[in-house]
Parts: sequence; structure tokens; C-alpha cells
Amino acid sequence: MDLRQVRYFIAVAEERSFTLAARRLNLSQPPLSQHIQALEAELGTPLLYRTSRKVELTQAGEAMLLRGRAILQQVKSAEDEVRSIGAGLVGTLDLGATGSILRGPLAELLAAYRRVAPLVKMTVHEQAPALQIAALLNRTTNISLIRGIPSERDLTSRLAWREEVVLAVPRTHPLAKRKRVALSELASEDHVVLDPDSSDFARYVQSCCVDAGFLPKVSQQVVDAQSIPSLIAAGFGVALVPQSIARFTTADIAFRPIRPSPPAADVFLVFREDETSMVVHNFIKLALRYLGLRKKVG
Repeated sequence: MDLRQVRYFIAVAEERSFTLAARRLNLSQPPLSQHIQALEAELGTPLLYRTSRKVELTQAGEAMLLRGRAILQQVKSAEDEVRSIGAGLVGTLDLGATGSILRGPLAELLAAYRRVAPLVKMTVHEQAPALQIAALLNRTTNISLIRGIPSERDLTSRLAWREEVVLAVPRTHPLAKRKRVALSELASEDHVVLDPDSSDFARYVQSCCVDAGFLPKVSQQVVDAQSIPSLIAAGFGVALVPQSIARFTTADIAFRPIRPSPPAADVFLVFREDETSMVVHNFIKLALRYLGLRKKVG
């Protein structure tokens, strides 16, 4: 029994007429009759009988109509599901990000993606950058958003958005009155810093300070940049942070640009080179398009 025979039978059963069914199927009547006869022969029982006015269903035909409709519905559901998976509209997506990156355009991007692919189950894992890279390599996440290009050969990256490092100081600090601050002017300050072992970005910021002629005097060391504002407000010193940290931050802290040559805090989409999931590739395409449009609008 093939699906074409099932479709032909259903058409005849619903129309109660070979003539009307043939017209509905855009088929001549003799081949249609032959297909129905072949189906009955294969099943070993009559499905239809003709009266003077129309075609009627046998008891076996009634059962076949019920089962046939269910079969075609299951086939359609399977086709729709497979097409949706192939198109990246159904599946799972696990993303890694730090808390500071979640303060940037990422939240808007995730909302835009949910509107486009509402059936994709999306999970955001808040992780330190080093753990994000490990999760990608272990295939427990699909995409990471980190500040920098990883050196691992099995990973590739795309620039998501540009950002720069700014100075965070208490509102009562003399530097808060300045419009801009040079990196070298921070040599004598106490610094709240990111743990250099937690990310390449933390080591990069430290190297920028060294290039400016000083090694930061560390008063406190944290793993996540979003922990820094509370410590700055509490008077533990100053900090060099990504500018997105300034969003949703207490008024007790001032943020001032570093000039000239501010360190970069650019964010990259990082994923495996051998990634085959269309869900992942669709997210990346949407992210680059959405963030590009957002930049033009902004």
C-alpha cells in the first residue's frame, strides 16, 4: 500500500464519486479506478461498492478512511517537522555569556530571535569566558559571546558588536569631574580588576595598563565584570570595565571614557568550525543582520 493509493482512496471516499474524485485529483477516471482496485486487491477486501447514484463505503472502507486520514496526517506532521528542523526553526540552542555581555545588546538580540524562531528551546548559560570555551569544545553549548577571539583551532568567530573599555569611579572621586581620562593617569589608583586567569580579556586589559607604564595596584579581584560596580560604590578604588557595565548601574558611580586609545572590549560570536546545526547557523545569521541594522539605526 503506497501513499498515492491512500490519497486516491480518500478522495473517492470523501466525494462518493469516481468522477468528482478524478476531477479533484486532476486525474482521468480509468487510472483512478485501477489504483482503487489495486489497493483492494492488496488488502484482500472490497473498500467501495457502487449504487445507482453514488459510491458507498464498505465496513472495511470506513475503517480505511479513518486510518488513511490519520496516516496522511502523520506523514504531513513528519514532513513539517523534518522541514522545520532542516530549516533551523525547531531544536535547541545553548548560549554561553558573561553577565556584563548580557547587559549589552544581547538581551535585545535574544528577544528578536525568539520572535523569529519561537519553537527553538533556547538556554543562556552565564559562565566565565574560560568555562565558555571549555563548554564549546565539550559540545555542551553551541555559541559563546566573549570579548576576544579564541586561539583554539577548532573554534571560529564573528564580530558581534564593538565596545570599548571605560573608567568606573565613585561619584565623589576627583576623576569623576573629568570629561576623559588617560590610562597613564590611573597608575597611582587602587584597582578592582578581573581575575587574569578567568579570561583573555582580563589579561588584555592588564597588558594595556603595562603598555601605559604601570601595573595596576589590585585592591579586589573578581571573576565577572558585573560584580565590579558594587565594589566601586563601596570605595575599593577604580576599575576599567566594558562600557556596557554602565547600563543599569547605580548613580553612585561615574563612567568616563579613556582617551586617547581606549582599550577595546569588542564582543564576538564564537562557535565550532564543524557546526552543522541549522539552528546555530540561523542564529548567527540573524545576529549579524540584527546587530548590523541596530548599528545603522543607532
